[in-house]
Parts: sequence; C-alpha cells; structure tokens
Amino acid sequence: MGDMDLIEYAAKILQTRSDESRLCYAIPCGGDEFEVRDQHVHFPIKLSTGICGCKKWQHSGLPCKHVLRVIYHQRLQPTDFVAPCFKGKAYKLTYAEHMHPMSDLSQWPSGNLPDILPPLVKRAAGRPKKQRQRGPNESRRGKRHATVKCSLCSELGHNKVTCSSRKKRAATEASTSATTSQANNRKKKAA
Repeated sequence: MGDMDLIEYAAKILQTRSDESRLCYAIPCGGDEFEVRDQHVHFPIKLSTGICGCKKWQHSGLPCKHVLRVIYHQRLQPTDFVAPCFKGKAYKLTYAEHMHPMSDLSQWPSGNLPDILPPLVKRAAGRPKKQRQRGPNESRRGKRHATVKCSLCSELGHNKVTCSSRKKRAATEASTSATTSQANNRKKKAA
C-alpha cells in the first residue's frame, strides 16, 4: 500500500458513492462553487473549502456523491479530496510503533468496583422483524442460486411453471383432446 493509496474501507465507500453520483447533475456557478441537482434537491458545493450542502463530506472526510459529480465534471482525481486519515500514510503511522505487551489478567491491580451488568432488555411491542436491518454500505442478501434450472427440459433460466415446452405440450394436448371429444360426439350422434 502506497502513501497516497486509500485503505480498503474508504475505497469501497468511494466506489459506491461514485456509482450513485451518476444520477446527479453538476452546474458551475463561478469560481470553485457548484450546484448539484440530485433528483429534485439542489446542493451547493465549494471544493476549495470542502463544503457540501448534504454535510456528508464534512462529517465523514470522504466525498459524497454530489462532490464526486463535481470532481468528475472538473476531471479531477477523487483521492485528492479524501481526508488524509483514509490514506496509506496514516495507516502505516498507526502501526509504525511497536505494541507494548500487557500483563496477565491475574496480575492486574484489583479495584473494589461493582461488576457492570448489561442493560435490561425490554421486548418491543409488535411482531419481531424477520431479518436484521442492514447498513447503508452492506450488500443485500441475494438468492442462494443465481441461475434457475427447469425440471422438465433441464435448461437454465426458467422453472417448470414458466417452461415454454410445457406450454406447447399443454396446447397440443388441449387441441388433441378437443378433436377426440368432437370425434366421440360424432360417433354418439351417428349411433
């Protein structure tokens, strides 16, 4: 990892926000000020001071989708606008010093403090949710099998309910049963 490379966490967030930025539209307002339209909302942006109207850039240190739209509009590099704490140099400085060993738990000084207990959990009203809520950067849970295989014709991409060969077979059976029932009716009338 180089000094100016992003850590994996920041690179993932930057990629998702970059994909989201495609739906935004940047309008230059003069100087380094821009206005970005995100659906029906307008966000003012100043690149030199690091300010965006949605405040995500100021709070997280990573450019939001509105700022990324302006960065791409100006043909600049997004990594230049990421806070230094998300770059390789800061990561390396964090682990540059050696780690001091700790003594065993039995050698710790004893304190006459009460044990800290977990908070009492009160059951919420209503039916509990079936799945936990996922974070904004967490991928959604998909199907176990991306491809479906038909049990009738053994082809991929559909199941037996939507199988075209089943529909054709049902149509031919219906037409043959209709012709046989008509023939039986004629025989009964003739007899």
